[in-house]
Amino acid sequence: MRTSPNTIPGFILLVTVAILSSAYSAQYIGGLRPCILCLYERVPWIVTGALMLVTILMQFSGPARRGILLFAGLLMLAGAALGGYHVGVEQEIFQPPTTCSATSTPSTLNELKALLESTMPPRCDEISWELFGISLAGYNAIASLIVGLVALFGRKSR
Repeated sequence: MRTSPNTIPGFILLVTVAILSSAYSAQYIGGLRPCILCLYERVPWIVTGALMLVTILMQFSGPARRGILLFAGLLMLAGAALGGYHVGVEQEIFQPPTTCSATSTPSTLNELKALLESTMPPRCDEISWELFGISLAGYNAIASLIVGLVALFGRKSR
């Protein structure tokens, strides 16, 4: 049975839309504020989704389609690694980047006032939501790994 050349890109685009919709819904509807690592973890999804949309709309096939799927697959595997790193930060296996948990100690009253008035981003080492003992970063790592492998193995199909 032959499949359409858009089957794999269409599947990846569908998953990407679902993942990003969930992330933005959790942020803007559910009130979960993302840390800086969470925001970085969205980048591979956004780029991959855009690549799949272009692949479908431009009806790429052959070497161009295989190259795009290779790039998207490697990008999603990098996203899986970033998600795994984030899980390691949450579990205190890895040190968080300074942008994730940096809290400055004010040395003047004006600095203290500015610190109190500013909205501090959430810390990367604090789990804001989990299901079955897996955090959002963990689910992102799993989904990124699966989509990355689908893209890499999907290069072989038509």
